[in-house]
Formats: sequence, structure tokens, C-alpha cells
Amino acid sequence: MGRTPDPTRKPELLAQILDYVATEPLSRMTFRSLASALGVSTYSFVYHFGSRREMIDAILEESVRLQREVLEGVDVLAFDRDQLVAWYKEAFRYSLRDANRTGLRLQFEAGSLESVDPDIGRHMTDAFASWLRLIDNWLIDHGVEADRASTLANWISDTTLGLHFGYLMTGNRERTIAAFDVFIEAFMRAALDS
Repeated sequence: MGRTPDPTRKPELLAQILDYVATEPLSRMTFRSLASALGVSTYSFVYHFGSRREMIDAILEESVRLQREVLEGVDVLAFDRDQLVAWYKEAFRYSLRDANRTGLRLQFEAGSLESVDPDIGRHMTDAFASWLRLIDNWLIDHGVEADRASTLANWISDTTLGLHFGYLMTGNRERTIAAFDVFIEAFMRAALDS
């Protein structure tokens, strides 16, 4: 008869893995490398995650979940212009917390690998597409023509990602926030005042 699973063990392992991937790339991560680095048996990873793909899925799902916390209980589509700007500024600042830095790096790594590594899945691609739809719908609801709304949704999403990437490279939170604040105001003028 098998052991009764400890429901706290998998989240504990996931937390340890997230700490580990703060300094190691997903592309090189294996059960063996994790076991060696974390002092845990490979059996424990197999038991709790099943396969490398399932483990990567769990890592990326947690990374996306942490980034999407700012959306919990928020109806972005109901916001007026000023509310969206205020919320987006707050959400951007939240995304730059020290606790989110590993998640940001993972998202960039996973997003760039998704088209070439089937073990990575489509977590980032799907999350990005969902975000584009949300912004696109908000713009359309505020009178922007559909084709222009799609272009503008790409502009805000791509620029935000670019600022995140710059922050990962420089670690300069204050300058990144200042750049975002200038951008979001310019974006709203271009999107809604033209």
C-alpha cells in the first residue's frame, strides 16, 4: 500500500523550485539537477509532478498566477479612463516588487522558448493573448475603432513588456516606474484624444 500524500509537500517543493529558478534557466532544469541543487530525491519530483513538463507547467502557472493577482476581483472593462490609468499604474508598480522579479524573468524565458520547446507549453502566449483581448475590448468599449484598438492594445502590451525587460536588466525600479507613468499618459492621449 502506498504512502498517503502530504498535501503541503508539493507547494513546498514548488516554492523551493521557484527560488532555484531565480538563478537558473528553465531550459537546463531537470529532475536530476533540481534534486542535486535542493537536496531532494528525484523520486520526490516524479511523485509530485509526474514529468518535467508537468513540473514546468506548475512553475509557469504559479508565475502567471502571481502576476495576475492584480486582476483578482477587478472589472477592468468597467473602468473609465482615469480609473484605468490609476489601476494600471498600481498594477505596474506591483509587478516590479522584488517578489515578482523571478516571475518576470521566467515569463520572458518561457515566452521565448514556447515556440521551440514543446515541454514549455503555451502559458505566456495564452496569458499575453488574454491581456491583449482585455485591453482591446476596453478600447472598443471606449469608442476606439476595432482595427485601431488592436494596434493600440499591442502598443501598450509591448511597451509594458519592454519596460519590464529593461527593469530586469537594470534593476532600476524608480526609473522604470517614471518611464511607465510618462508612457501611460501619452498612450491615453493617443488612444482616446485623437
